[in-house]
Amino acid sequence: MLISKAQLIVKGETGGEGHEARQLLKIVYEEMPDCPRCSAPMSVRDHFWRVLIGMDGVRREMRPRRLVCTCETCELHTRPQRNLPQGVVPRRQYSAEVHQAIAEGRRDVPCADNTIHRIYRWLLGLAAFVLSCGLFMPDCENVNEVAGRTESPLERLRNIAGGGENWLARVVGRAAGRGGGLHWV
Repeated sequence: MLISKAQLIVKGETGGEGHEARQLLKIVYEEMPDCPRCSAPMSVRDHFWRVLIGMDGVRREMRPRRLVCTCETCELHTRPQRNLPQGVVPRRQYSAEVHQAIAEGRRDVPCADNTIHRIYRWLLGLAAFVLSCGLFMPDCENVNEVAGRTESPLERLRNIAGGGENWLARVVGRAAGRGGGLHWV
């Protein structure tokens, strides 16, 4: 899973009477990433459809690319890697903006209460993974044994990631390339 800087441009809108409003997005990537295994250039193999729901509750459909390594001896030459734009959480239907709002405790998100609860539990697992691996710190630490800490793991993660507007997108971008760390969280 690769996360790249890209612009999402509204290509068109669909939906009519009796149908849900949808938007088609075009992804304009800034650059082609290098292979995470051998640092060789990658090439586009194909595209796949992906649905994304933002804070406004509108379903957006986009076609991110799948990349393969150009080096024939690399194992990623035959294993396509999904290349998602920044702001899209891998294997999640809601955008990073929605996930960040839930992590901050806001309730004005476009999903049901049970979905909010599931996303919150997933975010706690992500926070434990990122904090224990030390992706934002020089030293690893056990998040359960830090003396004198009264803040939750999500608050610590936000503080370590630098806070700001897109702190969760930065965390997801780093964790996605860590040996499939987001695969099991």
